[in-house]
Amino acid sequence: MKYFIVTGSSRGIGEAISKKLLNTEHHLFCISRQSNSSLIAMANAENVALDSIEFDLNDVHRIDELMQTILRRIDESNIESIYLINNAAIVKPIEHIDQSDSNEIIRHMNINLIASMLLTSSFIKYTDHLNLDKRILNISSGLSFNLKPRLSCYSTSKAGIETFTKSIGVEQEDVKIMAVRPGAVDTQMYEESIITDEHVHKVKLANPSYAADRILTFLFDRFEHGKVVKGW
Repeated sequence: MKYFIVTGSSRGIGEAISKKLLNTEHHLFCISRQSNSSLIAMANAENVALDSIEFDLNDVHRIDELMQTILRRIDESNIESIYLINNAAIVKPIEHIDQSDSNEIIRHMNINLIASMLLTSSFIKYTDHLNLDKRILNISSGLSFNLKPRLSCYSTSKAGIETFTKSIGVEQEDVKIMAVRPGAVDTQMYEESIITDEHVHKVKLANPSYAADRILTFLFDRFEHGKVVKGW
């Protein structure tokens, strides 16, 4: 059995990735603030093991407990590999930094960066005894370097996740880690982020299903430990 922990599975790329992973040989743990009823229905119809976990990743002090709870549900007598996909992210605040609410800045960094760091830490710690394939895939963005006004928090959080990925790549050998920068994807988050770009309507958007296929290609077939790669 292959086990997958996916954050931000309620919509967008996270939902598409989770749907692509529905397989009777897979067990999914899908983390989001609200359960995805269509995803759960698909899993039930296809007889796929899926645990839907409602959790707000802004609650960073409970993330270690969350990971322990998830890993206790794994049948270690029947595990082939385990994967963590840190996908959850928000784009707000979409303001110049002097106009951004301090609580929104803290929430943004908690969800986009700190939560992924803590999930990674707990994942490595609590799977240390498992001698098998362990991989972490972080979803980044081209906005990590392609800077735009009013998106300083988002760019900073994504640049942070990339540096964190490369750092853990240097630090770790037992658990493999990489990050992928998807291209522009037709999601609600993308719609929220296109606030200052006058050329945005010239951009060809990928649909979430295509993005999920490309991302999973890296996870399974083109994994580059400690690297940050462009999705397409």
